[in-house]
Amino acid sequence: MKVGCIIQGDIRRGSSLILDLLPQLFDYTVLSTWDDGQETPKGNFDLIRSPKPAAPGFTNRNYQRFSTARGLEAAKAAGCDYVLKWRTDMLPTQISIAQLLDWAQFSSPKGTKSRIVVPAFRNISITPDTFSTMPDLFSFGHMEEMEKLWGDDDFDYTQNFNMSAYDAGILNPQYLNSPALADLYCAEAELYALYRSKLVETCNQALRHKLVAENYFRLIDHRRLGILWFGPQSGFRSIGQAWEHPWWTEKNWQQHNARIYPCGYQSSGPLSKLKKKISNYKIQNELKCQEKIWLDSFSNVSL
Repeated sequence: MKVGCIIQGDIRRGSSLILDLLPQLFDYTVLSTWDDGQETPKGNFDLIRSPKPAAPGFTNRNYQRFSTARGLEAAKAAGCDYVLKWRTDMLPTQISIAQLLDWAQFSSPKGTKSRIVVPAFRNISITPDTFSTMPDLFSFGHMEEMEKLWGDDDFDYTQNFNMSAYDAGILNPQYLNSPALADLYCAEAELYALYRSKLVETCNQALRHKLVAENYFRLIDHRRLGILWFGPQSGFRSIGQAWEHPWWTEKNWQQHNARIYPCGYQSSGPLSKLKKKISNYKIQNELKCQEKIWLDSFSNVSL
């Protein structure tokens, strides 16, 4: 069995450390980045430089899709059976390939080669289901399943977002003509909805987010991986954000008790204010945890 790693995105703060450490763990590593003249750190990995797509997509979603898809092609050509999609500014300090494989191979759904391992955070089940989300930070699974999630067959890179004909058909003009559509159909919603449409093609059954998350994903607490997410200039970024929203957790995934919520979030009132305070506390706590990891393990490393 050959396990690969796709490191995708711009060369930025932290990339040299990531590109030094991750290739030591995987059978094959590829950096998929841009033909933009930036100097690339040297290391034990293949390099793909691509021109950027015609349209970046809202919040650069097209860039992420394109660079990941090119990395998948390279990993497949290298004979990888399983693959991790990762970022150029995010370092996992407690990652285990054996653990990733155990998670991916847990009770694989009929008609698939594995589950897809993703963080629980930023999963939410919404009605209309098209606006449900899954995180795009990292994912791991069998090559065939990762191609369903990140492949770009029929993806239109001239558009700011891509929506399946099915999803466009079930959404009424109230949503399709709304100026808020870009926020509702965010990068995480697009990733989920296009993946679900691929699943429907192969599984030949109606699927909704809660069923997909419970039966086709292996949701994990991102803190299990001890991630350092480097800030653009200094410090770190918190993976957990907006904790006032009812994201899935690994625990409610295990217990099959996540709820389905109406579209939109309550943003006023005493309860909302309390949730925002709790959110700020959780964000600061995560940043302190990253600072401790850095001081304990990497403070003498130059970025």
